[in-house]
Amino acid sequence: MISRVRIPWGAVALGGAAVVAIGAIVTSSRRARAAAPAPQRVALIGDSYAVGLGPELAKLFPIFKYEGHVGTNTAQWASHSSVCGTCGDWLTTFRPDLVFVSLGVNDGAAPNLANYQTIARSLRGIGSNVVWIEPPASVNTPAVRAAIATLGVRTVPATRSPLAADGLHPRSYAPWAREVTATLGAPWATS
Repeated sequence: MISRVRIPWGAVALGGAAVVAIGAIVTSSRRARAAAPAPQRVALIGDSYAVGLGPELAKLFPIFKYEGHVGTNTAQWASHSSVCGTCGDWLTTFRPDLVFVSLGVNDGAAPNLANYQTIARSLRGIGSNVVWIEPPASVNTPAVRAAIATLGVRTVPATRSPLAADGLHPRSYAPWAREVTATLGAPWATS
């Protein structure tokens, strides 16, 4: 038996065994995602977006900690600058399974990719999965988005939530926090 499978770039004819094999792969991959262990500890680090998202995400995750500093950038986090206080020093004792990162909007038009890489590498070094949260869609940061895209980490796409009068921060962080968990397909987050 020959089946036709429609894929975005055209139709492909497959024999019966190939269809069964593809079905098994898809089913097995869905089971693997469903069976993946839920992160026990979740953290958020970053800038003013983290300051706003932190309290909202704390409502959605049972074990959650965050640190955010208004106006901070990736260089300050990467170098543990005194400008951002502890700069996540608590992460090594908290040992999060998953760390959301909300940094970059304060890097300007020419972000230093090495800072992004240092942060991602440091978080992976303590055993954390890294998920970078993109700045809101209406905030013009193409170089930051490009830097994030090179990291090889999961990303939370830019929120389209309405912005406050400052044109930079969301009017409400609650919808954005729900987007963060929904984008990750987080059945382990409480509602």
